[in-house]
Amino acid sequence: MQSAYNVGMKTAQYTIRSVPPQLDAFLRRQARISNRSLNQVVLDYVAQAARLDMRSQEDDFSWLIGANAIDAASLQAIRDLKAVDKKKQA
Repeated sequence: MQSAYNVGMKTAQYTIRSVPPQLDAFLRRQARISNRSLNQVVLDYVAQAARLDMRSQEDDFSWLIGANAIDAASLQAIRDLKAVDKKKQA
């Protein structure tokens, strides 16, 4: 179901209610300081938060499974460290 409000609009429109006074003042100050619209400042902060959230969901190391990520140099470094450990134990 599509609201009549959004018909013909190229982007989604949001109404945000109950913005605390301190947050409102902060966002307006950021808009003024950066010479951007309040709308753009809010969009930038929402986009930044979404990127951080999406990044944290991607950091489950599933990209590593089956990636054959250990190259020859890494294997050599592991062998070198094991050799150092053996010398310390001797």
